[in-house]
Amino acid sequence: MTAFGIDLGTTNSCIAYVDDAGRPVVLRNANLEYTTPSVVYFERKESVVIGSAAKNAALLAPDRVVQLIKRQIGRKDVEYAFDGTTYTPESISALILKDLANAAERQLGTPVREVVITVPAYFGVAEQQATRQAGEIAGLTVLDVLSEPVAAAISRQEQHPASGVRHLLVYDLGGGTFDTTVIKVDGKDVVTVCTDGDRRLGGADWDEKIRRFLLDAFAEQHPRLDPTADEGFMQDLWIKAEQVKEELSNALTRRKNLRFAGQTARVELSRSRLEELTADLLDRTMKITEETVEKAGREGVAEIDEIVLVGGMTRMPVVADRLERLLGRTPRQHEPDLAVARGAAMFALIRQTQQDESEHVADRLGITKAQAENMRSRRVTTVIPRGFGVKVLDHNDPLAATQPLRARSYVIHLLPAGTPLPADTGPVVATTAMDNQPGIELEVWEQNGREISAELADNTLVGRGMLLGLPPRLPKGTPIHVTFAMAATGLLSVHATEPVSGREVRFELQIGGLDEAAVDQARTAVARHDISS
Repeated sequence: MTAFGIDLGTTNSCIAYVDDAGRPVVLRNANLEYTTPSVVYFERKESVVIGSAAKNAALLAPDRVVQLIKRQIGRKDVEYAFDGTTYTPESISALILKDLANAAERQLGTPVREVVITVPAYFGVAEQQATRQAGEIAGLTVLDVLSEPVAAAISRQEQHPASGVRHLLVYDLGGGTFDTTVIKVDGKDVVTVCTDGDRRLGGADWDEKIRRFLLDAFAEQHPRLDPTADEGFMQDLWIKAEQVKEELSNALTRRKNLRFAGQTARVELSRSRLEELTADLLDRTMKITEETVEKAGREGVAEIDEIVLVGGMTRMPVVADRLERLLGRTPRQHEPDLAVARGAAMFALIRQTQQDESEHVADRLGITKAQAENMRSRRVTTVIPRGFGVKVLDHNDPLAATQPLRARSYVIHLLPAGTPLPADTGPVVATTAMDNQPGIELEVWEQNGREISAELADNTLVGRGMLLGLPPRLPKGTPIHVTFAMAATGLLSVHATEPVSGREVRFELQIGGLDEAAVDQARTAVARHDISS
């Protein structure tokens, strides 16, 4: 059974598989394009259009088109309603995944079942789980979700193998997210050293700056006209902004004609002016990159051997120029639109061989026994993108002794960001807050921002469990042993024990996403949809 790798991107997506020769191949969609715009047009009830045609439909029916859905995935407060049906970000993402799978099936004549889907390295566990559920809603078996920089590193090593230990800096600037990751490549092994990023920084932000420039230029030439309420004009403006951005990667100037209410404005934008307009955005990526390299240095990485550029935005010449000035090394462009899907396909094959202990695994996957053993022996290690911990009472707060429920609490991060997976903290001691406490509630919190913080406001509650039936007459401050263990898939197991009585509680958190009933309901709804490109 062939496994597939899917790059589910903010602005564009693609799918790849490993062919009979062991090479990862990106498949074309129904329009013979290697990448499919991640755009969904709700044409009519239970009928959607995906990709370039959906993007074009946004000019005529912008209120029935959903774009940049990846920026919303994992959020429970976001829903879309069309023709009496409510859609979550997961179900809309599932429609895109199903379109990719359909195109691959038509081309290869074989069903698409087992897949690896990529996510930004800085996606938290909630977003990762939501991405996994999007695949399940699409009717796919998700072998794993894989960080995009790791997928790019696998692809790079596959195409340009190098001996010895090398440290890669993967700078991944896509349509909606930015990641920078230091990865150690040692023969067949790919190990994440550290990662950082911004899940709301990408090409869409450059588009917004250009759109504002074009709109201001139109207003300057026609001050009595206000086209901002015209959805068609604004959608056309968005498309022209994206075109200008792409064209200025190869040209020094570009002109666009803007038309509204019978009037035309001819607007010119130069590459240098674009770089001025978006300097703050690029500066943010450079600051994050510099901090990531510093983190890697603290982890023992003395030197970056290669800078790998991934993501369509890295075609801008200024990106390579700034990185070379920052790090003193010339970056290499590595298939910015396709590398992630290729690496995901290779990782899917690795996962299949590692999960199938049968001696017939090679036959089942259509590869040689030597290839199967090679894949099975490869090691790919990722890290926790954000820290996890438990809420504890601040015993220094005067209210802690008399009114513990009103006293300050804070988060102790038992699994800090950057911890390699799988991870196990071992027992960490917490204590009871009052005398004769009959039980203890364990609250699990996930780090919100890029910087670790003990304040509750800088973390998100992601789960809880109760340790009940503690022995009577236990004094305040009785130790409770808490252990966190996180699997490579992101499943977090929590174990708490009161050592005197032996009372214990265990619970697992598959953080974020929809419950099983919601996934089943969404899968049934998506299966009814007619999907075209």
